[in-house]
Amino acid sequence: MSATVTPITGAEAADAKTPQGRSRVRGQKKEDGRTMRSASTHRAVAEAYLNLLEAGDLRPTARAIAAEAGVSERAVFRHFQDMETLHSEAAGLQIQRVGRDLPAPAPLAGPLEERLALLARRWCILNERVSPVRRVALLHEPFSVEIARRLGWIRGVARAEIEATFAAELAGLEDVVRRRTIAALCAAASWETWNEVRNRHDLDSDGALDTIAAMMSSTLAAVTPAASTAPRILAGE
Repeated sequence: MSATVTPITGAEAADAKTPQGRSRVRGQKKEDGRTMRSASTHRAVAEAYLNLLEAGDLRPTARAIAAEAGVSERAVFRHFQDMETLHSEAAGLQIQRVGRDLPAPAPLAGPLEERLALLARRWCILNERVSPVRRVALLHEPFSVEIARRLGWIRGVARAEIEATFAAELAGLEDVVRRRTIAALCAAASWETWNEVRNRHDLDSDGALDTIAAMMSSTLAAVTPAASTAPRILAGE
């Protein structure tokens, strides 16, 4: 769809040739330039904050953010007067960054083993990618409405993908069994579980992926005998 262009009327063209008209045009160009610079600085500050989090700084100071962004400390406070607005902007940037690295969602049909492997891989890649920022987010979650909202959203996305990917396996279960099975699958796919097996148990990324896939497979096998693929997944076959 092409953009609609509003034609310049003869009166506007004539006005632009007068001293007053030329002054208005120059003023508009200056205003446009200031708006663009402000937007650029705004994004640079949020990018800098996110960069510092990813580098392992749990509580970046305004001075550190300003240095990373190449702006003054005053600019940091001018663009983000409270942490909630900075968290919101950084979260949007984080979604953009992580989204570029993720494989596509698992298919909704096909062999269970293939669907399970692809879903586990997608969420393990995501959890590895977001780990530095997620650690900080969890520290702030009890005190930040924005961070709690964003974390709730991603948990909801995980649950929706799990329910869709394993719809056939979940369909015939009693309600209480279905809810418990979904809860166990969501726990297996969560960042908290990834962090547990990856860092607390010192598994490499492939080993952590195999372990989480086996957990999900075992969960499904407990309620759907045809889903018993855990031994082969855990063995990395």
